[in-house]
Amino acid sequence: MPGLKVTCAKRPGLSLLGGLVYCPAMRLVSRFRALGVSMWAAAAYGLAAAGILLLYFAGLKTVTLVVDGRTTQIRTHARTVAAALRDGGWPAQASDRVSPDPDRPIGPGARIHLDRAQPVVLQTDGETRRIWSPDRVPANILAAAGARLLPGAWVWADGVRVADPAEALPAVPTRLRLDSPEHVSLDMDGASTQIASAAPTLAQKVADAGIQLFGGDRFAPGPAAQSASRPALERSTDLVIAADGRELHTRATADTVRQALSASGLIPVGLDFTIPALDQPLPEDGRIRLVRVLEEVVVEQIPLEFETVYQPVTDLEIDNQRLIESGAYGVTASRIRVRLEDGQEVGREVEGSWVAVEPRPRLVGYGTQIVVRTLATDDGTIEYWRAIPMYATSYTASTAGTPVDAPWYGITASGRRLTKGLVAIDRRYIPFGTRMYVPGYGFADAADTGSAIRGRRIDLGYDEDNFVGWHHTVTVYFLTPVPSAESISWIFP
Repeated sequence: MPGLKVTCAKRPGLSLLGGLVYCPAMRLVSRFRALGVSMWAAAAYGLAAAGILLLYFAGLKTVTLVVDGRTTQIRTHARTVAAALRDGGWPAQASDRVSPDPDRPIGPGARIHLDRAQPVVLQTDGETRRIWSPDRVPANILAAAGARLLPGAWVWADGVRVADPAEALPAVPTRLRLDSPEHVSLDMDGASTQIASAAPTLAQKVADAGIQLFGGDRFAPGPAAQSASRPALERSTDLVIAADGRELHTRATADTVRQALSASGLIPVGLDFTIPALDQPLPEDGRIRLVRVLEEVVVEQIPLEFETVYQPVTDLEIDNQRLIESGAYGVTASRIRVRLEDGQEVGREVEGSWVAVEPRPRLVGYGTQIVVRTLATDDGTIEYWRAIPMYATSYTASTAGTPVDAPWYGITASGRRLTKGLVAIDRRYIPFGTRMYVPGYGFADAADTGSAIRGRRIDLGYDEDNFVGWHHTVTVYFLTPVPSAESISWIFP
């Protein structure tokens, strides 16, 4: 009808699918009415169109596509994997890898993986060809191309060696190279070992075989050599060398300690020695000690004592001394060879000694002037020429230490029988017969000796019935007449 308007606004409560069907149907009814078609005919045509649209939208399904690792979603009526990929704009090629299989039916929520094949330049045994592959694993690419990946072969991807051909690369390589292994017979420590490797040098071939090389190993014709008819490897020994205050952990192919030190750059010099000795085989525990030896000569000086020399002085009274000249120490020098091992002194040897400076004696003058004096005592006035303080003890025949039945019991060293008035003295300084006076004891004659009587000591004799014990110092007076100068001990200790 002219002037008829139909609004396509969604009615309240109408679903999304209902809206999609309702609006196109109402537009068709409006169009038919505009052409003069009756209301009922236009409605019939509209309902038919709405049914078709309803069936179309009901058949749509959501599918997830993962193409070369990137994920996207599409809505499609496709019934198979291949059809869904075509609907998504990624038709699968023969070399592509599709999962699930291209002919497999799919349902709503299906997930399809597509790895598109890339061109790969493959080099094997000198032959170059171009293949297509969707795989990022070099081993799979080689297997698909019919190339055998043998143990010891090397695989290169885009110029970089692949450590593990079974691991996936970040992307499909553009160039892939396979180096076939070379078989080598290796003599190692006298035994033959077969290795296979495509490595360019012998050292790399040995490493490919899982044999670790050490710095001290001996390899013929050399680790950098590319080939040899029969290479040989002599294993080095693990060593710990203690030298110069540190421990060196090293390895060496050596038969003796000397060879091991030489290989390690440690050279014994002079008096140096090793434990074990240089000509000994390598120790089982691998430990070697290099002892550095140094000998040096030093001169030691020791003071040399001076002596005291006495000389008579006529203007000085007896038993007095005067220092005439002070003495001076001399010097004794010794040449000593000192041995140091690893910096520690282990021995000294005196090679010679001499007097470097002679000592100068001390000169002491002793008095030889005798002055006679008198002294009033309990026993009367005495006249004496010498007075010396002495330590006095006393004894009798029974305390002298002589057995009673001995023939010489009670007899003094001078031959006189012991009685009060006879005393024991040191004959080096007081001659027998010297007449003395001891205050508190009385007059006495030097007539006996004793093993304990030395120097300024006097032992006073008594009879058994008049014994008096003495243990104190007393001044002993030497009575006139003055003896001859030859019999006088001028220096009393």
